[in-house]
Amino acid sequence: MTKPNSRILELTIISGESLTLEGNRRIKKNTYVIIKTESTNNQISNMDTENGSYPIWGQKFNVNMPMHATFFTLEVRCKNSYGDHVVGSVKVPVSDFTRWYFPVDYLHFLSYRLRDRYGERNGIINLSVKVKSSDEGVGAGGGGSMGCSSAATGWKYGGGRMGQGVAQGVVVGVPYRY
Repeated sequence: MTKPNSRILELTIISGESLTLEGNRRIKKNTYVIIKTESTNNQISNMDTENGSYPIWGQKFNVNMPMHATFFTLEVRCKNSYGDHVVGSVKVPVSDFTRWYFPVDYLHFLSYRLRDRYGERNGIINLSVKVKSSDEGVGAGGGGSMGCSSAATGWKYGGGRMGQGVAQGVVVGVPYRY
């Protein structure tokens, strides 16, 4: 169940590409992803033990995102005999999938460049994101929109008729399901 000021993201971590450890050493196995939305809210993917520098996770998560959050972090890690290492991370802006109007449950396929702890390029992560519809108990996207709805922006529309008492030059679009 979502909190009143949050939304549910259906996040699928698909795969990684060209991942290396420090010194351009190829990764042989044991890569996984940590999804961070807040300091206390982390989710961890299954470990890929077969595909080395080109891991395939294909794992789906339901991530509870606060409405005020502007990004979430994906951190790719590798476990080997020397310990647990951060391969790279990326901050995914929420605006990449909520900025414009999209239909309810629109599926976004995204790829991001990972950066290591020194800020150097270190591979790519592929994912898909879907903001769940209000029919599934979600506050965001209510009424079939993203970015323009009252649920997505936190604005409440009055009960008056459209066009009455509206300042000159302001247009308000209210998408609805039909």
